[in-house]
Amino acid sequence: MNPLYGYGLTALVLLAFLVSYLRDKRRIRVGMLLTFGLLLLAFSLMISLIRVADDNNTVMYAAAFGALAFVVLLPLLVVGAGAGLIYNARILWRKEGFRPKNLLTLGLGLLIFAYLGLLMTSSLWTDREELALPVGFMTVVTGYFGFVFLCYLVSCVLYNLVRPRPPRDYIVVLGAGLKGDKVTPLLAGRLKRGIDFYRKQEAVPYIPPVFVVSGGKGSDEIISEAAAMRNYLLEQGIPGEQIRMEDQSVNTLQNMAFSKKIMDAESGEGKYTAVFATNNFHLFRAGVYARKAGLKADGIGSKTAFYYLPNAFIREYIAILSMYRRWHMTFLGGIALMFVLIVLAIWWTNRSLGG
Repeated sequence: MNPLYGYGLTALVLLAFLVSYLRDKRRIRVGMLLTFGLLLLAFSLMISLIRVADDNNTVMYAAAFGALAFVVLLPLLVVGAGAGLIYNARILWRKEGFRPKNLLTLGLGLLIFAYLGLLMTSSLWTDREELALPVGFMTVVTGYFGFVFLCYLVSCVLYNLVRPRPPRDYIVVLGAGLKGDKVTPLLAGRLKRGIDFYRKQEAVPYIPPVFVVSGGKGSDEIISEAAAMRNYLLEQGIPGEQIRMEDQSVNTLQNMAFSKKIMDAESGEGKYTAVFATNNFHLFRAGVYARKAGLKADGIGSKTAFYYLPNAFIREYIAILSMYRRWHMTFLGGIALMFVLIVLAIWWTNRSLGG
């Protein structure tokens, strides 16, 4: 293969990424295009290196050493990732308590070791041909979800690099559960991030933005999240006239949609600017929901404790998969159909030969 074709295709994919990024950063296809473009670039560079290696022994030895290092290090990285996830689950339980939502890192770590065990078992049982297709199917599905997860992480990193600047008319703070009638440390972090933005705008000086605190009252909560957030802002010296409450929403999409109604009613649809404040791990998905709600706003993310991030990112990834479940189910259905056709083709061939 001529590497020039690879470089040309890489340039087209990266150009598509740039156009998509400039149009709307709140789409996972932005991360997919960048990831695919970088993989194409790596592949093209590898082809170029192989062509050069034909005439240069030093380059050939270096390429062989790099390939060997990759083959050796990849399994170690996978094993290390599985062990790290299980260890992270232990830390999370100690700090946050043993709850179902804190089991994600443990579950993924165990799945990694189970999958590695299956691969090792299938490689030992070389005479069991019936294992080849199920293992192959699982490998394709694992590779697909691994690629989507990588694209999701790239999308998150890109979106976290966005830095909205003052002035803005509104700051929407998304709710995140309460402890009694007080905000949790997680929610306090979101509020502090919003207050930082408020103070920066106030100091320029611009007209201070209006807070829209968004979150309803859960079945196990004493007051609404919006009311608790308003109380926190008042304690931090934010004037009451600079706070609006949205206390009906029960999820992020409703946070965005109901907050937009309040801002539209007060300032007119499309006649204001806004940012939303949430945690850094939640920033990208919140941006996706803002787009779905028709709210033209980017996010500002508060920092989260490092030990909490793996579990949080896995939870967000599962939510993203659910959001686009029809697309993923269609793709996986196509893969399953392909394997069924392969099985039927093998069966028909064996039957014909047997006949």
